[in-house]
Amino acid sequence: MSTMNSAPRSGTDWIGYNLKITQHRLRQRLDAELARLGITAPQNAVLLAIAGNPRISNADLARSAFVTPQTMQGILVNLERGGLIVRSPHPEHGRVIMTELTKAGQKAVADGAKAADAVERQMLSRLSADEARLLCDLLKRCAAALDE
Repeated sequence: MSTMNSAPRSGTDWIGYNLKITQHRLRQRLDAELARLGITAPQNAVLLAIAGNPRISNADLARSAFVTPQTMQGILVNLERGGLIVRSPHPEHGRVIMTELTKAGQKAVADGAKAADAVERQMLSRLSADEARLLCDLLKRCAAALDE
């Protein structure tokens, strides 16, 4: 005979539910902080990705911002209109478009990173440094398990 209770668990007992609640609240706080800078969370992710690799493909940019390639095109258009990026054809590969940050884009990356760091510090404020490192490791391991 099983000792497990057959009654369904409540949402507050599910790790996935708590993870989603945390992610939702994190996104809300990040959106609020980034809105003060005039950018969105996906735009911030794109700017950070471009800062790390100016020759990054649009498909890789879409993956980094968790959006579709079609949505990415709109994000890039808005960033270019806002003067945060410039796009130009690759000198050797005609189909490749290079995307680079402008001075304003570089400032947005720095300001966006500060805002994201502040929100993350708030989220982790009730954890010790060891607990925060452990949480990060555990989340990476959970994500890897779902990739298998």
